[in-house]
Amino acid sequence: MATTTGDPERSNEVKHWLLWAFFAALSVMALISSLGTTFQTLPLNPDMAEMALIYQGVLHHGWRFPFTWRFTQDNQILSLLPFALVFYALVGVSGASIIIQGWLIFLVNALLTGILVKAVTKSWGWAGLAWLLSLFAGPMAIGQPAILAYPVTHNSVWEFGLLGVIFLIRYFTDRPPWALPLLLACVGVGTISDPWFDAAFTVPALLLAWKSPKWFLSEKSDRRILIKSIVITYISGRIVYFGLELLHMVPGRSIGFASPPAMLHHLVLLAKGVGLFLQLYPFPNGMLWWAIWGAYFASIFGSTILLFNKKQISSRDVKMLLAFSGLSIGTISAAFILTNFANGIWASRFLVNIFYLLIAVFATLSAVSWHSSGKLKKILLLIVLIGYVALGLSAIVQTNWRYKPDWSGAHSLVIWLAKHNLYHGYGQYFEANAPLLSIASSERISARPLSCNMGYLIPRLSSGDDQFWFDTTSMTKRQETQFVVFDQSDTKWKGCTIKSFGNPSIKLKHGTLSVWVYNHNLSGKLIKSQNEFNNKWSLMNIKNNRKAINKVGRALGVNPEWAQHTYTWLLKKGLAK
Repeated sequence: MATTTGDPERSNEVKHWLLWAFFAALSVMALISSLGTTFQTLPLNPDMAEMALIYQGVLHHGWRFPFTWRFTQDNQILSLLPFALVFYALVGVSGASIIIQGWLIFLVNALLTGILVKAVTKSWGWAGLAWLLSLFAGPMAIGQPAILAYPVTHNSVWEFGLLGVIFLIRYFTDRPPWALPLLLACVGVGTISDPWFDAAFTVPALLLAWKSPKWFLSEKSDRRILIKSIVITYISGRIVYFGLELLHMVPGRSIGFASPPAMLHHLVLLAKGVGLFLQLYPFPNGMLWWAIWGAYFASIFGSTILLFNKKQISSRDVKMLLAFSGLSIGTISAAFILTNFANGIWASRFLVNIFYLLIAVFATLSAVSWHSSGKLKKILLLIVLIGYVALGLSAIVQTNWRYKPDWSGAHSLVIWLAKHNLYHGYGQYFEANAPLLSIASSERISARPLSCNMGYLIPRLSSGDDQFWFDTTSMTKRQETQFVVFDQSDTKWKGCTIKSFGNPSIKLKHGTLSVWVYNHNLSGKLIKSQNEFNNKWSLMNIKNNRKAINKVGRALGVNPEWAQHTYTWLLKKGLAK
C-alpha cells in the first residue's frame, strides 16, 4: 500500500518540478529575446536619454537641477525620475544603460501583469502565462512605434496603473488597511506624471467605484469613501501640476478635439495600434504566415465569444478586473479617437494599458473556464497562444525594423570631433544629437542644444533642456575653441548661426553635418543673441496683443482705447508682456 500511494505523490512532484523547469526555460528565452529586440528597435536619440541627462545635471549642478528642467507632457516626474536617478547612480550612464532602463520598465510591467492575474485567479500558473505573453510582445510593440520598452514615456506611468488595479480590487474584496492609501498614491503619481493616465486609470476607477454597489454588491459607504478620496487626490495632483506649470517645469495641458475626418483616421490608427499589441499588424508575408494569421484571428474572435460566459464568472475579483479593463480600454480608446493627438502610428504609445489589460483578461478568463471548457474552447485557446508566439517570432526574423548600434551617428561624430580637438560647442537637438555627444564620449565632449528661432540661435528650452547649461557662469569658464554642428542642408540654421555668431574661422564637414569652428568662446554672443530674440519676440507679442484688443473692441462695438491704455499701464509695471 505504501508503494501504491507513494508513486502518485512522487509522480506529481516530478511533474511539478518539470513544469517549473519548463516555465523557467521559457522565461529565460523570453527575457533574452525581449532584451535583444529592445536594443534593435530603439535607436538612441536625445529624448531617450532624458533621465540620463538629468542625472548628469544633478551630478554637476546639484539637486536644484531637476527643478529647472523642462519636462514634456508625458513627463514622468514621479513615476520614473526618482527610480532613474538611483538606477544611473548604480550602473552609470552609457548607451547600454539607457536602453536597459527601458527594458527594465517593460519587465516590471510584465511582472505586475502576472501579479494582477494571480490576485484575481489565485493561480501562479496562469500568472506565469500572463508574464510570458507580456514578454513575447512583438518588435514593433517593444520598440517603435508602440515603445513598451521606451526609457521615458507612458509605459513607466502604467506601472502605477497596474498597481492601482490590484489595490482597487483588494479594496473592494478583503479591505486591507493599506489598499486605499496605496491606491491614492498611484492616482497622485499618475495625475502629476502623465495626462493620459487620467483616461487609462483615474476615470475608469471612478466609474467602477460609482457602479460598485450595483455591479459587485459592495457597501455604498465604501463607494463614497473611494470616490471622495480619488477626487481629492486628483484635484491635489492637478494643483501640484499647475504649480509645476508656473515654475515652467511642465507645459500646459490643452485638449483639442479632432474633426470628423480625423476621428475616422484615428479609428484606423487605433485598430493598427491594437493590432501591433496582438501580433496582428504589420501583416505577414507569404501564404503560410497568412494562413497562421487567419487561424489566429478567427481563434481570437471565437474564444472571445466563448470565454465571456456569465455563469462561469462568479468571482468578484474576476468581475472587477473585467469591468475595470473594459472601462479603461473604452476610455483610452475614446480619448484616442476624439482628441487631436493621434496623427500617426507612433500614437500607439498612448495605448500601453490596452496591451497589458488584454493579456490579463485573456489569462484570467482562460483560468476561470479552462477546467470546465469543452474541446473546442481549449483548441481555440491553444491556437491563440501558438499564433501569438509564432507571429511574434516571425516578426523577429525580419530585418526592416532593426537599427544599427551607431548611436544615431553620435558615436562616430564624437570620435571625429576628438580627432580635431573639438570638445565644447553647440548643435541641433535631433539632427546633430547634441545632448548625446556628452554620453557617447563619456563626458569628454559637451555640446548644448540650440534652436533657430526668428533668425537667432537660442538655448533650446522647449522640450527637455536646462537653463543651468546656458547661464553666464558655466559658459564663460571655457575660453577654448568651440564648434557649432548642424545639418548641411538646413539653410535656416546656417543663417541663424551667422547672425548670432558671425562667420567661423574654419568650416568642416562630417557626413551630412556642417561643423563650424570658432577660435573663441561663443557664450557672450549666445547671451546677446538670446536677449535680441527676447526683445524681438516681446515687441511682436505686444503688437499682436494690441491688434487683438482692437479686434475684440470692434466685435463688441465698444471703443478699445481704454483697454489699450490699461494694457500700456500693465506693460510699464511689468505685469504684462
